[in-house]
Amino acid sequence: MKKSKFFIRIALVSATAFLLIYIISLQVQIRSLKKERDELNEVVESYKTSIAEMEHELLLPKEDYIEKYAREVLGYYKYSDLIFQKKTN
Repeated sequence: MKKSKFFIRIALVSATAFLLIYIISLQVQIRSLKKERDELNEVVESYKTSIAEMEHELLLPKEDYIEKYAREVLGYYKYSDLIFQKKTN
C-alpha cells in the first residue's frame, strides 16, 4: 500500500513538473510570436505608406509626375529653384 501511494505521488509530481515546463515553453513561444507579429505589422504599415504614395503619384498629371521624377530620382532642377547644399568643413 505504501509503495503504491509513493509511486502515485511520484507520478503526480512528474506530471505536474512536465505540465509546468510545457506551459513555460508555450509562454516563451507566445512572446516570440507576438514580437514577430509586431515586426510584421511594422512592415505592413511601411508597405501601406508606399502604396499610398504610389497611388498619389498615379493621380498626378503626366507633366507633374515627370517633373517630380526628374527632381527626386535624376537630381535635375528648374532654373528658378533655390538649391541648398550642406556646408562642408
